[in-house]
Amino acid sequence: MKNLRMLAEDVAMIYNKKRAPEATLEVLEVDEKSSLVTVRITGFFCRTCGVDDWIVDYQYELRSYGVEAKLEDYHIDYENEEAIAKFKIINIENDG
Repeated sequence: MKNLRMLAEDVAMIYNKKRAPEATLEVLEVDEKSSLVTVRITGFFCRTCGVDDWIVDYQYELRSYGVEAKLEDYHIDYENEEAIAKFKIINIENDG
């Protein structure tokens, strides 16, 4: 069974293959106890270009790995062109 950090990093790699250089995701923190994954997304931000979509795209990538996750919180910093998001991992299918 993969631990949550390894899974989060694997999904980040897939995310980046599909979206970089427009959006690049980095796993900042994984809290195994609370099942929270915190990520940073950087890229070319504008207020109408779908930065919100870049955040939710990580949730979709997790789902493609059999991971049910809920976006708990996020903050977009347009000045520094980064977003920080927290995802609560609810269920991992096929984790054995």
